[in-house]
Amino acid sequence: MIQNLFTVNALIKDYDKTNEWSLELGLAAKAVFQLYLAESGKTYEQLGDDEIPFFTQENIKQFPIIGELQQIFIDGFYELASSYEDNILTRDDIARMVANNSGKLPFMKKHQFKRTHNHVGACAFGIFYLSDVNNEQQGGELILRDPAFHSNYQFHSAQEFPVETKKNRLVVVPGYIWHDVSPYMGDEERLAVVINLDLV
Repeated sequence: MIQNLFTVNALIKDYDKTNEWSLELGLAAKAVFQLYLAESGKTYEQLGDDEIPFFTQENIKQFPIIGELQQIFIDGFYELASSYEDNILTRDDIARMVANNSGKLPFMKKHQFKRTHNHVGACAFGIFYLSDVNNEQQGGELILRDPAFHSNYQFHSAQEFPVETKKNRLVVVPGYIWHDVSPYMGDEERLAVVINLDLV
């Protein structure tokens, strides 16, 4: 009998938010970006593309909408965890885990890309897109890959799954899933929020 083994679940969910909500979140992210740039003393060119902490108490206090996004991640991680029969994580467990991770505000400048990687040590990771990108014309597309894409050459189904960069889209997948982002050719920074669900 043929068995379907080791199924990987992923959550890709679009949130129906008002334009005002999206604008407020985008402005908060840009303010965090500029404040970090000023406080770090770094130039724009020196700044690493994923070094800016986002879910800090200071940021949430100053911009409450960041706390709303943090809750969206908690709900998304819980929804993915609950899709597995043997899940033992409660919503409170996940909330504590998320509270212990500041997340990141990564950005991609023109010509940048993300090499194939996974999030070693994380139960899962989540991405929330802050703006739309026409991936066909501008690149910057997330590609999720079969965990064995690098060694399984014959017996496999589709080995990659592209995810369109869409404003207010949440992507949550297990941390071991390999992924990369194609070269980005847009003129404005490609902004998203990323957070790991680390076991603490």
